[in-house]
Amino acid sequence: MKQQTLPAGSSRPGISIPFPKILIWLLIVAAVMVGARMDAGLYSGDIGRVISVTDHAAGTKTGGDDNHDYTEHYYTQTLRVRLLNGSCRGQEALVSNEYTRSGVYDTKYAPGNQIFIGSLKKNKAGDLSGTASGMKRDWLILGVLTALFGLFLLVGGRRGALTIFSLILNMIAFAFVLHLYTKGYNILMMMIPLVIFFTWMLLFFMYGRNERTKLAFLATLIAVALTTLIAFVALNFGGRIDYDFMDYLSQPYSQADANMIFLSEILVGCLGAVMDVVVTIVATVSEIADTGGDLSPKSLFRTCRTVGDDLVGTMISLMLFTNMAGALPIILLSLRNGIAFHTILRYNIFFDTARFLTGSIGVVLAIPAASLVAVRHYRMRAQKGGENA
Repeated sequence: MKQQTLPAGSSRPGISIPFPKILIWLLIVAAVMVGARMDAGLYSGDIGRVISVTDHAAGTKTGGDDNHDYTEHYYTQTLRVRLLNGSCRGQEALVSNEYTRSGVYDTKYAPGNQIFIGSLKKNKAGDLSGTASGMKRDWLILGVLTALFGLFLLVGGRRGALTIFSLILNMIAFAFVLHLYTKGYNILMMMIPLVIFFTWMLLFFMYGRNERTKLAFLATLIAVALTTLIAFVALNFGGRIDYDFMDYLSQPYSQADANMIFLSEILVGCLGAVMDVVVTIVATVSEIADTGGDLSPKSLFRTCRTVGDDLVGTMISLMLFTNMAGALPIILLSLRNGIAFHTILRYNIFFDTARFLTGSIGVVLAIPAASLVAVRHYRMRAQKGGENA
């Protein structure tokens, strides 16, 4: 039976990945994880593998508040570990560890775990002892990163490779800006050109250098600039903001510096969602123009609004889930300790809520910004084409 062929220029539906490529990907992931499990010699700190564990109950503490009573159980562990690096490599040591049943701020270790050891010392009898200072998890992180990059290459091919390259470039640029901030440079003045760089790199590596990329780039910058301007006006005319509850803000802080940091968070935080909306709307108008559809402003704006309505709900939900996911532990912990939700909203998750609301404004603004830029460009191109004809 003769095999059916596809017309020229068409492609088969779906994504077909040859099994040998999948097998090679799995082998590379496994090799990276195994290699990372054996890289203790690359660390300057002492690392050991737990051979055996002895647990001891250290007591309990009870407490309560107006809403709940609770009991916390405390334990100590004596870990026999074999050292994996350093001058004492291959020797055994007794390592102590303390943990609680809740495990909020500590870790319970088990045989086979690789751990970092602090205060390793040798007593007069020649026995080594120390304290556990954390779990060695680099093999998991490297394995996940290798699997992710491998999927980019398997599914996206050349475009996936360009995505990886742009991601690495953006991470390097972001780290460089943070380094400059520690040297005293204004974070917002550095973040503005960084956002421009992020936007162009992502669009260029994903879609190439063409008119769609240029239109999406322009529309994204317009939407992000308007969103940041709204946030700037709100910060300057909405009264003083108490930044004492902002995570990882160095103390003491100046109000102006904290405002700049918060604006920088908003600037970067809304970029991804805005870009997604802009690219979709620009692509829609471009397809209509390339297929000879109705290019009247009324028809195009109606189409853009329909597409925007379909995107807004999803993207705003994405902004909500992204911001609230990071705040979920503090919300649950605060509620468990009897703190009212409106107090949590006002102090603990105020900045997450503000980022969500501002990002949602950016998503909404991206629709008219992308529509105006795309419609104007393709109508002018159509008019020039008619005049040349």
